[in-house]
Amino acid sequence: MSDDPRQDESPQAEPLPIWFFVGAILVVYGLIIMGSDLVGNTRVTVLAELHPGLWWGAIIAVAGAVFTAIGWIGHRRGR
Repeated sequence: MSDDPRQDESPQAEPLPIWFFVGAILVVYGLIIMGSDLVGNTRVTVLAELHPGLWWGAIIAVAGAVFTAIGWIGHRRGR
């Protein structure tokens, strides 16, 4: 028996890092932006034929997926 009470406790699971949740939010936002551009824009803008909402939504979703993966891998490695 040890005098240190921390040794008798069961090990706690490490929480997910903040980057996992930031990435998840970015993926959701990116999908919302892409979806809103795909559904249709009734306003005609100067560069509407380039679909900037689709591009920015895709960029945000990919960045969110990268952040989510980094957070998940860091969590799995125990950092």
